[in-house]
Amino acid sequence: MTIPTEDDWKSEPWCLDIQYAYKHFFGKSLVEAFALFVENSLYYEEDVMFMPKVCFRYYLHAYMSYLLSPSSSCDSGGACSFFGLVECRLVDIQSSDSGLVGRVLEVLHRLRENQEFYGADKKIYGSFTKKADTCLLKVQKFKNENHGA
Repeated sequence: MTIPTEDDWKSEPWCLDIQYAYKHFFGKSLVEAFALFVENSLYYEEDVMFMPKVCFRYYLHAYMSYLLSPSSSCDSGGACSFFGLVECRLVDIQSSDSGLVGRVLEVLHRLRENQEFYGADKKIYGSFTKKADTCLLKVQKFKNENHGA
């Protein structure tokens, strides 16, 4: 994987959200992007949500590395946001290489089994088990419909 280029960033029509993502992430390595998530995962997760496809697929790895790391302990918002990101960008995830799909599945399983690690009160965030299962079903359904069983 290489850091997305200017052409990668300009590969899709821009909106204000992409401009902010570009401002925060352009030219950053995965290590540098990881540090952004440690700083404020909710803020930077929103940037990832709106990135052009190539950039999204690259920087999603930094977000997932963060969620799989000890640094994400008690980050309920950052953890819960991953479910919405997966649902919103499912097509971009599924149409990428199998390594990205496998990593997304790994994070979903981790979130599913470790709600307490993230400090996510079920009364506030709902059940991570249910949220993860919903995402896992959508990933599997999409895979079956578009790539065969």
